Amino acid sequence: MKKLKKASSSANVLRYLWGSTAATLILTSILSWWLLSGSWAAWHSARNNVIQFDNFYQVLLVSNDLASERAYANELVLSPQEKKAQAGASLDNSRQITDRDLAKIPADLLSPALLRSTIEQLKPARNKVDQFREVTLSDPVVAQRAIDSMVAATDFYHEALFRRTSEFLLLEPSALGPILRAQALGELRDATGRLGAQLIIPVATHTPIPLGNIEALSRGKERIAVLWWLLRTQGAEAHYLPGFMQQLESTRDQFEKQGVAMIDSLVIESESGQPYSVDAANFALRYHASLGSFNELLDTYLAGVKKHYVYTEQQALLHLMMVVVILIVLNLLAMGLIFYVRSRVLRPILRLNEIATGIIAGKQQDTLMNDSTAEEVQELFSSLGTLGDKLREQTRLSKTLQRQSEEDPLTNLLNRRAFDALGGNLLKLASPQQPAWLIMMDVDHFKSINDTWGHPTGDKVLVQLATTLKKFSRPGDVIGRLGGEEFAMIFCSPGHEDVTGYTTRIQNEIRRLRFEGPKGEPFSITASFGVASGWQQELSDMLAQADAALYEAKNSGRDRVCGLP
Repeated sequence: MKKLKKASSSANVLRYLWGSTAATLILTSILSWWLLSGSWAAWHSARNNVIQFDNFYQVLLVSNDLASERAYANELVLSPQEKKAQAGASLDNSRQITDRDLAKIPADLLSPALLRSTIEQLKPARNKVDQFREVTLSDPVVAQRAIDSMVAATDFYHEALFRRTSEFLLLEPSALGPILRAQALGELRDATGRLGAQLIIPVATHTPIPLGNIEALSRGKERIAVLWWLLRTQGAEAHYLPGFMQQLESTRDQFEKQGVAMIDSLVIESESGQPYSVDAANFALRYHASLGSFNELLDTYLAGVKKHYVYTEQQALLHLMMVVVILIVLNLLAMGLIFYVRSRVLRPILRLNEIATGIIAGKQQDTLMNDSTAEEVQELFSSLGTLGDKLREQTRLSKTLQRQSEEDPLTNLLNRRAFDALGGNLLKLASPQQPAWLIMMDVDHFKSINDTWGHPTGDKVLVQLATTLKKFSRPGDVIGRLGGEEFAMIFCSPGHEDVTGYTTRIQNEIRRLRFEGPKGEPFSITASFGVASGWQQELSDMLAQADAALYEAKNSGRDRVCGLP
């Protein structure tokens, strides 16, 4: 039976060993998977933001290209014969940029069929504009059709592609804010360009601006105003685009002073029957120039946001790699620790169990323990004793560090951080029947004490004040030094009569304190008090109320208590 018991005991220890090992490995694996999955998800999300913003960048770039192409097309339609060649060359260069950027849009956003449809919409519009390469404007209806056809081609692109982009954004909405604001910038460029299109033909033909065009101008201005407002409400990107708001306001100021002012002036001239102060060609050139800052504004925004997303992705990837390396090291350390415990701790314990079992069975000790076994057992007990000493030392050190982190080194009262934490916990226990009371105290004319007798004397005053507050404190009171010569006490009490007596006793005790300067000069001090009470509120709110009462006490003569009912 004894042998069976011995074997059973050893088997239980071994089962415990392997069970603990398996549990440790399982927990380590779960922790590793949790950390890895979180880091992988963060990197994957950051990577998706970069890809998504790159794709949207191409979408918005084509929209901007089309707006610029419309402007050059308008210039060609309106230009006199001697400037046709120059206007045509500018338009051809703009078309090449549009076609190049169209081809760069990813297939998951712009399918080959949609690309063909977009080009098919652009071809007839471009053909109508090309009629004016050799012909000057004579028929306003034909010219208006050419201008409207370019607008219709742009609208087709916007409706088809931005609808597809909106669906794509729903797959990864974390970058939705910056993308929506980037889209607002693109729409702003498009909307400002459309304003000028309403005046081109009337100015070119010297005819009044139709009512429909004036209404379109009004709607366009309203749309532009909404877009300006949306762009002012920036999100997190405001932190990594510090100069963007100034550039935005500068662009708006330039557009309103040059473009909008010119449009308003032409509308007034049209309504009053006056001849237009600018011809169509100069109007197209000047209005196009007023839109020049929009391209730079959009490029600044897109480049800044993309740079931020790329940096975020790099940081997420670096974090993922660090997690992988740390987890590999931790797993290796865990395996090494298990091996060490098995060979250096559990094996001696098992051997010690065998020796104890043998001694109980009556065997001779020298047959059970040789020199090697005795050395292992002795080393085990020595290690355990050293470990116990280290743990006790660490516990003492931890308590000391915690106390130092919570105490003011001069007065040994709670510092501001500890006062906020403990005071907030006490405030949660307050109720209408047992409200919390907060007393803030400030030494009157403390600066003059430091200036007259020096900071060491001022420190003695603060230490004595702390001693006085601790002398009158009751169990559960939270007392702290908030900073400088300012102290605070918070406690729960059912009525203000008790608080009044408590505060008065402290005030009278402070009046009785006596101090001496460096050369024995006697002096005394007074203090002002601000009191606040409440429950179910934040400690910061009570501190603000007590501080206001303290301010009142200071301003009404000092050495008094304010804030009590």
